Amino acid sequence: MNRFYTTKLMKITLLLLLAVNISILPGCKSDPHKKNAPAPIETPNIQLELKFERFDQDLFSHNQIDSTTVKALRNKYGQFFDLWCIRLAGITPGYGEQPNYSTIAKNMNEYIHDKYMREIYEESQKQYKDATFIKSESEEVFKRYSKLFPGKPIPEIITYLSPFATNVTTTESVLGVGLHFYLGEKYQYYTTLDLPLYMIKKFRKEYIINDMIKGWLDSEYLNDTVQNSCINQMVYQGKALYALELLTPENDDTIKIGYSANQLEWAYSNEAKIWAFFIEQQLLFSNNAKLYMKFINDGNGTSGFPKEAPAKLGAFIGWQIVRSYMKKNKNVSVSDLFKNTDAQAILSKSGYKPLKAS
Repeated sequence: MNRFYTTKLMKITLLLLLAVNISILPGCKSDPHKKNAPAPIETPNIQLELKFERFDQDLFSHNQIDSTTVKALRNKYGQFFDLWCIRLAGITPGYGEQPNYSTIAKNMNEYIHDKYMREIYEESQKQYKDATFIKSESEEVFKRYSKLFPGKPIPEIITYLSPFATNVTTTESVLGVGLHFYLGEKYQYYTTLDLPLYMIKKFRKEYIINDMIKGWLDSEYLNDTVQNSCINQMVYQGKALYALELLTPENDDTIKIGYSANQLEWAYSNEAKIWAFFIEQQLLFSNNAKLYMKFINDGNGTSGFPKEAPAKLGAFIGWQIVRSYMKKNKNVSVSDLFKNTDAQAILSKSGYKPLKAS
C-alpha cells in the first residue's frame, strides 16, 4: 500500500469518525431543565373507544327547533344539555319542576339565528368541521391516563359553542370543549371582548388537548384543600403540570404551562431567585388568597419581578418541587401523588433547592 493511498485512507477514516461524532453529539446533549422531568411512559396497548359527540353541529345544523328537537337533544346529551342551557348559553335560568320545552325551543331558535352566533359557528366550521383529531389524540391521552390513574372514569368528549363563557367544562362523565375559544389569536371578535392579550395568544388549536386534560384533572382533584395555602396551590399546580408531561408528551412544555419559549427560559434561569422571593416574602405558608393567588393565576406578568417574568411563577416552582419529589421518591405512583394532599410533606421530601444560575 503506497504512502498516498494510506494517507488518503486515514483522511477518509477521520472524516467518517468525525461525521459519526457530530451525529451523536446532539443526541448526547441533555436539556439541564429536564434533569428532574419524568421518563416517558409506554402507552398501554389497550382498546379505548372514546365517545365523541359534536353538540355544536347537532344544534346549529337545524333551521328550526321545536319541542321535539329539544327533547331529542336532551335525551342524547343528558346532563351536559342541561348544563349548556342553564349555565353556558343562558337559554333558560333553570327548569323548575320540569323543563318548558316550548320556551327552550323558542330561545334556542333565537340563539342559533343570532347573527353573531352564526358567524362564530361558521368560523368554527371552517377550522373544525372535521375535529376527529380531538377524539384520536384524546384516546391516546386517556390510555395513558388509565395507566396513571387506574379505576378513574374516562369521560365522553363533547364539542360545543357558547358566548365565550368558558373553554372547558366538565360533569361527572363529560369533558366538554368550547371551540369558540380556539379560533386563532387573530380572530376578529376576541379583541372586541376586552380580553387580555395573554389569553388571546392561547386561543389556538395547539392548546385544545392541553386545556381539556388540565380541566379534567382539576375536576377530579382541585378541591377545598388546595385552596388553603400558597404551598398547597403551588404543589397542586405542580402535580397537574407533572401529569401533563406524562399524559401529553407530544406537547411542548411551553404549551403545558402557557409560556413563550423566552418566558420559560427566563423562569429556569431565575429559578433560584424566584424561590428566594417566596421564602423572603414568607409566601409559602400564607393563607391569604388575595396575596398569593397573583403568583398562581395567569396574567401579563408577575408583580415584584422584571417585565420579562411570566405569570404563574408559583405554579412553575410547584412543578419543579413535584419533579424533584417524584425523582427522589420512585416508589410513589402518580395516582398516589395526587391522593397525597400534604403539600408541606411533599416539599420536605422533595429536597428541592434550586441552584443559582452560573
